[in-house]
Amino acid sequence: MVLQMVGKDILRKIAHIVFRVDKLKKSNIKEFAKNLRGKKILELGSGKKEKGHYRYSVKKFFDSSNLFLQSDINPNFGHKVIDAEKMNYKNEFDVILCLNVLEHTLNYEKVINNIYMALKPKGAAVFIVPVFYPLHDEPADYWRFTEHSLRKLLSNFKKISLNYSGLRQYPFAYFIKAIK
Repeated sequence: MVLQMVGKDILRKIAHIVFRVDKLKKSNIKEFAKNLRGKKILELGSGKKEKGHYRYSVKKFFDSSNLFLQSDINPNFGHKVIDAEKMNYKNEFDVILCLNVLEHTLNYEKVINNIYMALKPKGAAVFIVPVFYPLHDEPADYWRFTEHSLRKLLSNFKKISLNYSGLRQYPFAYFIKAIK
């Protein structure tokens, strides 16, 4: 069991080096955030602190003029507690970030609908979802999505742009921006 866990950790580290998933996240988020000012932003799944920093949160890439709300389903992580499957906002946010979260929700269609409803008109939802990626945070790692399934799931949005990390036929992760 210990060897199996160590093996998974090593494979994940190798995959991160080969496919540079952190670079995909950082470069796409930096580019997306660079001109945003005075926006109301909700980050779903901001995560826990590791070594004094929120490892998964991307708040640092956004200008301080934005109202940036960090959230997580886990009340022990120090953020506003929001369950994306149950959130009930209406036209409240300019941007909602759902980065490496969707695969951890049982009812991903409900989450996508809730995000859509919570966005203001012309608001942007930003997703990162793994595809060819080791299982993580088990047992709550439920799904993998294809480009075609993502486009279908996000079909209510007016505009969808999708980038991938890895090879076209073997994508490691997708970065999606969907405009309401």
